[in-house]
Amino acid sequence: MSADLTNTVIFACDAGMGSSAMGATLLRTKLKAAGITDVTVINKAVAELASDAEFVITHSGLTDRARHMAPDAVHVTVENFMATPKYDEVVETLRAQRA
Repeated sequence: MSADLTNTVIFACDAGMGSSAMGATLLRTKLKAAGITDVTVINKAVAELASDAEFVITHSGLTDRARHMAPDAVHVTVENFMATPKYDEVVETLRAQRA
């Protein structure tokens, strides 16, 4: 994952409302528990990703589209927005950036 300081994590799904919203809520909770308060976690549709996105989390079926929309972002792929060990890896990456 990236060595640059990440300020925003974007969960992207097809519509930007369902599964990405649930994943974003889970990550916010994990970040808060880890004491990381300077990262904004948002959710949106893959089609709305800006090319300057920093850090994007998508379901495996959407990763290629997300990489096309935001080629310079750090991309994390999950199989299930509600249950994945990847969120703990994201928290550790963000914590290490701030150490």
